[in-house]
Amino acid sequence: MVWGAVVRVNGAGMTCPDWPRCQGAWLPSLDNPTVYEWSHRLGAIIVTSIIALTFIMAYRCRAEVPGAFRAASVGVGLIVAQIVAGWLTIKFQNNPPTVALHLLVGFLTFVTLLIVAVIARGSEPSSRQSSGRGFARLALATTIVAFAAVFAAGYMSAANDGLACVGFPLCNGMAGAVTLAQQIHMGHRFAAYATIAAVLVTFVTALATQRARSDIVAISWLALALVILQGVLGTLTVMSRLDPVLRVWHEANGALLTAALAVLAYAAYRRQRVPA
Repeated sequence: MVWGAVVRVNGAGMTCPDWPRCQGAWLPSLDNPTVYEWSHRLGAIIVTSIIALTFIMAYRCRAEVPGAFRAASVGVGLIVAQIVAGWLTIKFQNNPPTVALHLLVGFLTFVTLLIVAVIARGSEPSSRQSSGRGFARLALATTIVAFAAVFAAGYMSAANDGLACVGFPLCNGMAGAVTLAQQIHMGHRFAAYATIAAVLVTFVTALATQRARSDIVAISWLALALVILQGVLGTLTVMSRLDPVLRVWHEANGALLTAALAVLAYAAYRRQRVPA
């Protein structure tokens, strides 16, 4: 995912205008910026192989950790969807909807694999203590809002509207969006604001109602730190006129934030083991 951001920052998304080959060859001339896109595809092949191996191992251990097998099965489905989404970005020449879809599915794949790892490191919950449905639903809703911000970010980036609004908190200080480009930019901005607000509410609720769940409290603190950092990175990215390093860091931190929220939702919905 991070390397995908590097590809976009270097304007290399269409240096391989065909798929699955690149410039009609499996090994094209790797001059800049073709090397970025070709190496991204190579990395995707490696990741696909790892996901397939993860699924095989999860299948072999399905009796001990059925939850990991179910999550790994979703991961296989998502990597197939990601391959299709990558093909669509080439077919439609990196238009905003396909780029946003490609980014969103990539984040979902990462999150699913992380949950496989979380389940595999522990054991299937089978006890009596839970976080309560209310908090679990709040955590899930916060996660969905964060993914909406991811989709809006991908759309804005592909539409080259990152600098359509350079003021804060609205498009130009207190002035709202007027042009289509500004509306696209503010679509992401409002989704980001909503994510920050949702994480803050989730964090406060976790401290007030989940003190018995040390795992939930710890993940809530992590999510709070990541969302604050994400807001700072987003602001600096605009103020720096889309500095490449900040853009990549912003996406990487966004991946960590959505992953933390997804794990929080998973932890909230599961039942915690109570020692015998």
